[in-house]
Amino acid sequence: MKLFFRKNIIFMTFALCAGLLFSACVNEVDDDNIVGSGYQFPQAGGISKAFDSYLYGDDGKALNTVKTYNLEGWEDIPFLYLEDAAKLLAYINFRGYNYGPVEESEGLYYYKYYQPEAGTVYPAEIKDDTLYFDVKNQTIYSDNFTRIITNTNTLANGIGCLYYSEVKQASSSCPQIKFSGNTCYAKEKERTSINLAAYGLKMFLLDGREYGLPEKSLFIPFQVLADTCFRYTVCSFNSQDYYLYFTPNDKSNAVFWGYNYGREYKSTRSRLKAEYNYRNLCILFDLNYCLKDQRSKIGKDNIGAYINDSIFKAGLGFDLVSTDTAVYDRALVKFLVNYIDDGHTGYYEPSLYQNYSSFSQFYTFAKSVQGPRDRSLDSIYKEMKLRRQTAGGSEGLFYISEGQENKMAIISFDGFKNNNPGSATSLEGLAALNTYAFFEKAFEDIKQYDATVKNVVIDLSCNDGGAVLQCMLALCYLEDPDRFYLAEKNHLDNSIAKFYCNIETTQHYKSIKKNYNFYILTSGYSFSCGNFFPSVCKYQLNIPVVGQQSGGGGGIVKQTQSSDGAIFKTSASAEMCALDANGNYICIDAGVPVDYEISYDDFYSGECRYANLYRRLKEKYPGNFN
Repeated sequence: MKLFFRKNIIFMTFALCAGLLFSACVNEVDDDNIVGSGYQFPQAGGISKAFDSYLYGDDGKALNTVKTYNLEGWEDIPFLYLEDAAKLLAYINFRGYNYGPVEESEGLYYYKYYQPEAGTVYPAEIKDDTLYFDVKNQTIYSDNFTRIITNTNTLANGIGCLYYSEVKQASSSCPQIKFSGNTCYAKEKERTSINLAAYGLKMFLLDGREYGLPEKSLFIPFQVLADTCFRYTVCSFNSQDYYLYFTPNDKSNAVFWGYNYGREYKSTRSRLKAEYNYRNLCILFDLNYCLKDQRSKIGKDNIGAYINDSIFKAGLGFDLVSTDTAVYDRALVKFLVNYIDDGHTGYYEPSLYQNYSSFSQFYTFAKSVQGPRDRSLDSIYKEMKLRRQTAGGSEGLFYISEGQENKMAIISFDGFKNNNPGSATSLEGLAALNTYAFFEKAFEDIKQYDATVKNVVIDLSCNDGGAVLQCMLALCYLEDPDRFYLAEKNHLDNSIAKFYCNIETTQHYKSIKKNYNFYILTSGYSFSCGNFFPSVCKYQLNIPVVGQQSGGGGGIVKQTQSSDGAIFKTSASAEMCALDANGNYICIDAGVPVDYEISYDDFYSGECRYANLYRRLKEKYPGNFN
């Protein structure tokens, strides 16, 4: 298959762009070792154009200006001089930096960020880190790669907490939370080196004196920088300006109108730009996709060292390098939602080549080619919702009584939500808005029945995940903070981190766990944090997981943009995981096995919503119901 791909791409390249192919032959990279093969990018003869670009933040305000450079032979693909690349990186970690050539090392350049002066808000334990750009070998590497691309405000003991953002002030909707001194590595990091030459992608040393730069100036393709050095913070380019954002799900922020500002319908694109986009797509998934070797657990082929091979085996490769923009965009949809299809991977918008009027047809197409895992999750969700509605139920707090006593309480909620509850007072209203506030009110209600209620079911059967912070807060009701952890594996450097937290709580909050027997009810839909929550309960807190094996979801979501502007999300290099008693890694992407299996027929009941569930739990755990 690989040879077949090579020969056909050579034919297509010759037929469609012979002149460009011949000019590309000056590239000295060995064709047989390049992902994709059959196409060689040209050497850059010099700088053809330079223009000022703004760097915008979430709020749409300009943070800085940088120069965008176009290089001879590379059309309008954006390159950044090392200084401007450093500016982008510095806005992620909010620290000082310097950059330049490494003395007595030809073609080796560095970007170094360093600890600010004493008395600043940054943790003292964060060390100075250096990222190297090796032009001679076309590699990017660092001994501390994770910290290079992690927002400094989410670090604990020098370890990147990544998506676990801190809450610095207590409020009515959320207590104060921060990561504790116990945060540590269960498995230390390995050195990371990214080989751009394997993809035919190149950094260039060019004479920049005409533009006020050094004689030997390092130019880095912007999209390569974004795909290799930005982990969860996303930076996009819309043909004119750059948009750096930290809250990618917020469609009110600048990045969304930033994308669309550069939208211009085109039916074709050049072979160079098609190949450039494809190689960046490959490096993005090779570096960031954490579930490459776990896919067999959900009935999919595992992906080897290079996703290119899997793409072509799946019959998607030729369309993904098509110069027809509509063909490409449809192929990208199918690749994401049908081939990758891991429950987290999703498609937002087509490339900037497509106009607004085409959006709906791409969404419709995405639904029509939905992969088997997403279809299964949707099917189970519809079944669970129908069963629950038939039994007259929804989210909220419910009791099962026997005689004059309340024997069991059920806390049912469908997502870990981080919204401010505002003036909501009912349990049903709170369930839709804020998990912490909902749990707090639920346990206040249950406390009124301390003499009789000893069993509490947390029903995650329709829970599709949500805010990890709220997942942690909910777990704090089951165990004291700093006694449980969230585990994460980074497949980029093979490290495994254990994140502990400190949290501002009342005595009532801390004592909840001692008063009840807990059970976690999961279905084949319980996904993402709805899957991670029961994994912590099972493997750390010794709380039984009952029902059906959860729907899974281990990959931490990465929002990203292709080089031609298509917006999508996928599972990043970091993966939520569990650890066994000996600290060994357990993949939870395929779901958390139950300790006691209960059929869907017994989840809900028409006579009383949870009557059958109560009977089953009483039969299995009779000592808890005496």
